[in-house]
Amino acid sequence: MSNTQDEAVTRLDSAVAEVFETMLERSCDPLEGEVDTVEGRIVARIQFTGAVDGECLLYASQATASVTAEALLGTPSEPHDPMVDDAIGELCNMIAGGWKSKLASPDSNCTISTPAVTRNGLEGYQARFGTKFSRKYSFQGNVFGVVLAF
Repeated sequence: MSNTQDEAVTRLDSAVAEVFETMLERSCDPLEGEVDTVEGRIVARIQFTGAVDGECLLYASQATASVTAEALLGTPSEPHDPMVDDAIGELCNMIAGGWKSKLASPDSNCTISTPAVTRNGLEGYQARFGTKFSRKYSFQGNVFGVVLAF
């Protein structure tokens, strides 16, 4: 991995940990190596425009999305509850915003879009940008993934 990607991954790991600790009161750790346990049914996407042109995707299985929504909202949720989509979108928004806030000037001079959430998974997803990396994370045995592309 290049130095630029190492820095981006370090910022992403830090942003994810901070969001989980402050908003969900849980610890969340990056997973190393290949992990095939994420089905990627629910996907939230945030786009960066300005000094940084790119996108951040967060994807999770239905089960992980429901657990995340419960942790974030403090109430039980059903798998197809629209609040689950909102929670995954908000989680992506907080992580992308946290990652952006860790950028140094002039890269920090970019805006992020509102999250778009789909239940179509990542099938057919192709990054429009040249540099792409992904990380998987686990909290309490629940795995989700984040893709950053620039």
